[in-house]
Amino acid sequence: MKRKLYLLVIALVVFLVPEFVLAQENRQVSENFTSGEGRGVSNNLQTRNSSFRQLDTQADFVPADSSQADSLPPIVFYTLERDKEFAHWSAAIGIGGSIYDGDITESAKRIVPTARLDWGFTGVIERSFNPVWGLGLGYAAVPYSAKTDARELDGFVNEWDVYLSVNMLNLFYRSRPQKWGVFVNAGMGITHYNAKSTDRKTGEVALDPTGKPMDLKGGVSWVWPLAALVEYNINKDFAVGLKAEYRLHDKDNMEGQTVNIRQGNWNDAFELFSLTFRYKPHFGKDYHVRNYSYGDPDTKDLEERLAELEEMIAGMDKPDTCCINNAERIKQLEDALAKKPDTVVVKETIKTIDEEGIKRVFSEALRGIQFETAKADIKPISYSILDNVVTIMKENPKYALEIVGHTDNVGSAASNLDLSRRRALSVRDYLIRHGIEEHRLAYEGKGLTAPVATNNTVEGRALNRRVEFIVSEDGRIILKSE
Repeated sequence: MKRKLYLLVIALVVFLVPEFVLAQENRQVSENFTSGEGRGVSNNLQTRNSSFRQLDTQADFVPADSSQADSLPPIVFYTLERDKEFAHWSAAIGIGGSIYDGDITESAKRIVPTARLDWGFTGVIERSFNPVWGLGLGYAAVPYSAKTDARELDGFVNEWDVYLSVNMLNLFYRSRPQKWGVFVNAGMGITHYNAKSTDRKTGEVALDPTGKPMDLKGGVSWVWPLAALVEYNINKDFAVGLKAEYRLHDKDNMEGQTVNIRQGNWNDAFELFSLTFRYKPHFGKDYHVRNYSYGDPDTKDLEERLAELEEMIAGMDKPDTCCINNAERIKQLEDALAKKPDTVVVKETIKTIDEEGIKRVFSEALRGIQFETAKADIKPISYSILDNVVTIMKENPKYALEIVGHTDNVGSAASNLDLSRRRALSVRDYLIRHGIEEHRLAYEGKGLTAPVATNNTVEGRALNRRVEFIVSEDGRIILKSE
């Protein structure tokens, strides 16, 4: 009866806590959007989530005023296609209390065992394969004790287990803020334990009903841990949580019996309640999968691109290679819209680029390439722009390219010069990784020395933060991005 009540409590946590947490998240998002924090985001998906920056990008752009709202980074969701951008590993420790639930504490009239509360420690290493589920390796060190009128029990267990972890919020809800996670874990493992029961009257080792001493060394049992975890993401790297566990064992001798051991009745168990601390290393990745949920498809940019290509083809007098390629691309885009793929499309990469398209690509790249704040790391949103540059360079093998980084005047001249140089180098390295020969590429950083607008306004500083491209052929400059 008692174990049925425990399972009922776990079931209530699994199904009611996610509802409560999601309601709080949606209420916060709604309030923030109403107050104006969500301004500048036009589509429905971004409207629902605009006030909440995903954890890995929330520090990238903090607008000083509403005029910067259009520069907000896009909401990021996990998709299989973008898996390589996500880190998956995390580690956590837990410190809390444990209560032994076995023969010495059994009472049909009590739901909570009468054993004493002891300190316990847990540690896990987990790989989250996607926002819904992961696998982990766990360890628990649990001292336990209990006292009755006749005897006193002291024991200690070391447990190792492998478990499946499921994020119930991400299982049932998509495209949601990711401050909270509600997880259910279930697994199996092995327990190594020592136990000793003492007669309280004599102080000697107690005897079992057969007259054998109850002093067990090196007991071994299977363990089946069940757990519910509510976790709060403090930032992109750290999270704290509250965890409740019920750990069942398949032997009935954790009071120290050495003979007549009943096996398979699941009579000895532990209840653990702990405060957990989790670290989520990124290993150089842009995002961590525990900080994100799956997203519903956002086809706004796809629809705009489709309209642009249709307009381009409508203005052509004769179909040529570019036209045919674009027509094929339109067919692919139409199919993609019909299927509503489970991905967030940012920009489409052009496969064949004519002379006018070359100018447009470099003009877009001038201010379209985005970097992490105060860093030289290129944001994934910029990859499609750079992929178009790669296409141009491959289709025109005589082209040479000089990449020049520029900044505004925020910060010292020396730091801006270094930042502009490193950003230009990052762009060059991206092109090299995608097949462009190194001898065709040069880079330079000019810092704040070559502004194209005033640095006294937000708009002017935005224009000055740019990556300039100078295209030459046979030593002659043929194009400068502007």
